[in-house]
Amino acid sequence: MKTYAIIGNQYEGLYTKPWSIVQKYTQTKPAPRYKGFTTATEAKTWFEEQKAGQDLSSRQYTIAYDGQFETNPEKYYLFTDGGSRNTGNVSGGHVKATDKAAWALAIYQGNDLKNPLFKDAGAFFGRTNNEMEILALIHGLQQAQKTAIPVVIVSDSKYVLDTATNWMYNWKVAGWKKSSGQIANLELWQQVDQLIQPIAQRLEFIWVKGHATSAGNVLVDQLLNDAMDQLQ
Repeated sequence: MKTYAIIGNQYEGLYTKPWSIVQKYTQTKPAPRYKGFTTATEAKTWFEEQKAGQDLSSRQYTIAYDGQFETNPEKYYLFTDGGSRNTGNVSGGHVKATDKAAWALAIYQGNDLKNPLFKDAGAFFGRTNNEMEILALIHGLQQAQKTAIPVVIVSDSKYVLDTATNWMYNWKVAGWKKSSGQIANLELWQQVDQLIQPIAQRLEFIWVKGHATSAGNVLVDQLLNDAMDQLQ
């Protein structure tokens, strides 16, 4: 018998009723998180992990569409970005071995989002945009490990933020599997999970619109493009 777990609304809990009944419990505002499991143990594990992470800032992200957000002098702000140039590719085509790709990051302290304390970037041939976005996050998390100060990751990739704050935990509970098929970039996401866990209590995420009004986001975009330009 399938077990359904719901969290985040008035019907929060575990259910073994038919989906035709449980589905109605999920159609509320605010919309809850929910998932079906083949065993009650899996459902309970997922439910407890979701509850434990509900109040963690590392399990959600805020949106700063205009690039503006309130800063804290006691935090580091770490901007990450990834990109690729699929030169001559048709829509939906595969990355070519000659295509350039890169990741970049920039770290700022406190209220000063104009003068980065640290910058870094790396470039490759034949890698995807999503790989670069994840690599930027990985390098950012590695930098975050070096301090005990709270760190805010700022990214323009909802793919990265949705996965790092939500989807990744569901895959982990299911044995690093998902019902819709193979997990792209699985090893990279497992590395992200390992890096987040030790610092989850002091980690936050913010989404900003790409290439717009956020100076930090504009800088990391420039850094990764410079890295691609220099790639021989």
